[in-house]
Amino acid sequence: MTPPVAVVAVAAAAWPGAVVWALLGPLVLLAVSPLLDGVGRQVRARLETRAGPPLMQGYVDLAKLAGKREVSAGTGRLADTMPYVALAAVVTAGLLLPVGKLAPLGFAGDGVVFLYLLALSSVALALAGSASASPFAFLGASREMMLLFFVEPVVACALFVVGLKAGSFRLLDAAVWHGLHGPGISGALAGVGLLLALLGYMGRLPFDLPEAEQELMGGATIEFGGRRLALLRWTLFVRWLVVAWLVAEVFVPTPLPAVPAVVLAALKILAIFVVAAAASALVARLRIDYARAFLTPVGLLMVFAVVFALIGA
Repeated sequence: MTPPVAVVAVAAAAWPGAVVWALLGPLVLLAVSPLLDGVGRQVRARLETRAGPPLMQGYVDLAKLAGKREVSAGTGRLADTMPYVALAAVVTAGLLLPVGKLAPLGFAGDGVVFLYLLALSSVALALAGSASASPFAFLGASREMMLLFFVEPVVACALFVVGLKAGSFRLLDAAVWHGLHGPGISGALAGVGLLLALLGYMGRLPFDLPEAEQELMGGATIEFGGRRLALLRWTLFVRWLVVAWLVAEVFVPTPLPAVPAVVLAALKILAIFVVAAAASALVARLRIDYARAFLTPVGLLMVFAVVFALIGA
């Protein structure tokens, strides 16, 4: 781990960029993430030979929800505050990710903090659903937590592998080391396992079990409307962007100067999300027991990745 003195030195050297990114980063994440919803819908529509909605449909939906009057059975402090907590947690997680050789807020947290923030976002979403009296919302919240228990260890093992090989759990250090030395056996296994669990972390088919409209009619968010539903949907959009960004920059890194790195990162994120959207359009929803049976071998694969990392492979 990085010594505290070194962390202070890095923070002092990077503070101008950190201030700019702290101010502009949330705006960038919030502004770009709804575009992924339009991309996903277009990919699904093309595979089904339909015209589909416009790319801006995510923005239109959020604006429409934000302008509606609040009518919800979810009342109380949990229902009022958890949508804000969920969105704030996932946006903060996105601020820790690197782009090329840059990570202005990388000194503020490592892969462990990143995982905690993503988990906090999911927990806040589940708590918001549990605040309503709807059995569908409660079941959707319980599925959200169950899926988190299956997927979170996979992502944790993947970050542990790259951190162990890099000698640091800071995401920038792991990305730079990975880019310079290549993945190796352990890194390749970790990347494959993370890709297999990617749809689960995004909450897309075949792992959209917490939502499952045909069974739960919307799941944890069924009793929400208006501004709070817009916040919860926005949280999902940002989570899609953050998870795709993690794969693109930590497991498929390309250390480049700032401007080319940003452009290449955007292209990699778009490619990853298009592949994920195509996979979700081609595969039917799994039952919860089938999802568990699918993710169990993925967890075993991650165990092998950790073992290879420990022996230096």
